[in-house]
Amino acid sequence: MSKLDLEKRGNVYIVTLDNPSTGNALDSASLSDHRDILVELEKVKDNSAVVLTSSDPKSWCVGMNLDWIGEQSEHQLEKTFREVEEVFSRWAFLPLPTIACITGHCIAGGAFLASVMDFRLMRAERGWFAFTEIDVRIPPTQKLFLMADLLANKNAVRELLLTGRKVGGDEAQKLGLVDECHFQENLFPRAMDFAQQMSKKDLKTYGKIKQLFKQKLVD
Repeated sequence: MSKLDLEKRGNVYIVTLDNPSTGNALDSASLSDHRDILVELEKVKDNSAVVLTSSDPKSWCVGMNLDWIGEQSEHQLEKTFREVEEVFSRWAFLPLPTIACITGHCIAGGAFLASVMDFRLMRAERGWFAFTEIDVRIPPTQKLFLMADLLANKNAVRELLLTGRKVGGDEAQKLGLVDECHFQENLFPRAMDFAQQMSKKDLKTYGKIKQLFKQKLVD
């Protein structure tokens, strides 16, 4: 059963992370589901936008399933990180405008996934944004670091990566980690309104501009 749902409303594609029992943790099955969704989105030729949200009001994505990666050998773990990099890179360079609608906890791998989106809207009153790799003793790869470095505030990224400190929506906005924060009842409607605005942008032009911002990932 898929851990992600895809639907279209007007010119907006809505991708919903739908595995609340794990906090939408990443594992081999969910990474496969991401690939399936990306195959469909990469075919889109008409002006459109994407909202990546969650069915879970508590968590958006809490990163990789620690039990799953804890069972892996060093070689298997390297392969897993390459798979994560591949999926996140495809999200990063998807030529459509991408908007993370962060409904709750956005932690570790989830924060890296949010970082590659073009825009981030976060829930104000609940949920943490954090890079917790320092505390689980799993350092990010160089490519994942470059994904976090896409965020506007380099000093905040440095602090959060080195300390593992968790910040809520209001502070995340003040630090420039997310573009907006809203209370739960307003979050998804605002994300959809913004996506409708962005869906009017020419995809070819948008994709080329996006490449300029994310050139370090290509290099």
